[in-house]
Amino acid sequence: MRNLLAFILGLFVVAILFRVDFFFYLLYLFFGIYFLSHIWLRRAIEGISCAREYQDRAFPGEKVTVTLQIQNRSLLPIPWLRIHDSAPIQLKAPSFFQSVASLLPRESLTLHYELDCRQRGYYHLGPLILRSGDLFGMRTYERRTCVSAPLLVYPRVVPLTAMRLPAQTPFGEIPTRQRIFEDPSRMVGVRAYQSGDSLRHIHWKTSATTGSLQVKRFEPAISIESQILLDLDRDTYSATRVATATELAIVTAASIAHYLTEKRQTVGLACNGVDPLVGLGQPVVLPARRGREHLMTILDALARVQSSREVMAFGDLLRQSRLHMRWGGTGIIIAADADDALFDGMVAMKRAGFHVLLVLVDPRTSYAATRERAKEVGIPTYLIWQESDLDVWR
Repeated sequence: MRNLLAFILGLFVVAILFRVDFFFYLLYLFFGIYFLSHIWLRRAIEGISCAREYQDRAFPGEKVTVTLQIQNRSLLPIPWLRIHDSAPIQLKAPSFFQSVASLLPRESLTLHYELDCRQRGYYHLGPLILRSGDLFGMRTYERRTCVSAPLLVYPRVVPLTAMRLPAQTPFGEIPTRQRIFEDPSRMVGVRAYQSGDSLRHIHWKTSATTGSLQVKRFEPAISIESQILLDLDRDTYSATRVATATELAIVTAASIAHYLTEKRQTVGLACNGVDPLVGLGQPVVLPARRGREHLMTILDALARVQSSREVMAFGDLLRQSRLHMRWGGTGIIIAADADDALFDGMVAMKRAGFHVLLVLVDPRTSYAATRERAKEVGIPTYLIWQESDLDVWR
């Protein structure tokens, strides 16, 4: 463009000196081209509307289709338009989508590209960059739009079917052969009335049919209110396995949360990892609740959270969590290894009336010795060294 301006000025000087009409015609022509391209392109590219449509949550292995809607809202045609959308390298290789098109006045364009959700994480798409110019290549304009668009890839969830958790609160939802409590919300039949039975449990309709008093039979059950306590302090993991082991810990937490939700139990999460939506040094704490919606909230947090060295000490997290757990609940501790400080925290939870289950994913010391030490204080312990080890609960 600077060369064109210099050429126009030179042509103007020549036209003034020689007074030749041809030079004036050329001067008018090139000045008109310069002026029109400046006004035309700026107004045309500002008149482009853009929208990015996609599913903002996915599970590992799924593909997400991103749709770009480009519309020229102006009355001016666009000779050429380069569309460049950025994406994280974990989702797309190369880490961008690019296309070139021309748009007539009021014309719309729809483009598609796919993201391969291979790795858990909290990602951002964009910015979307539009670049256009005139036919002569003398001037180009660039515009950034749709700057930030988040995408969550959940951790992998391994379906569990046979996980056993201790509990001692009456009126729960998981059937048990230990007939200590009967849950009045789960009727399984009737039986003949016996002395001492509550009148509130009489099944009057069946009694009228049989001619004798019949009493409702309830399914014996225990209740599990669990809090998943996840340690993502990088300093507690070995340097060679920190990436693998922390991801394994997150997969284990997600799988346990899914299992408990499917069993209609209440489950919460406390994690000392870094959540970009919470802030550095602040733990992720989700109170125990039940239901599919709450499970997705837990999976959202586990998709975002990352291991770090600048986190709350796991012992402090255990102490805080005890204050908000209901008596008789279960603390499911997922950590790299169990040192003396962690054992002190677990024993304190037991003394406070909670059950404890320990899952290790990267033990630096002898696992057999750790398991025996935990067994002495009544804490069941599991080693999950790789994802297939979760089969112990399948």
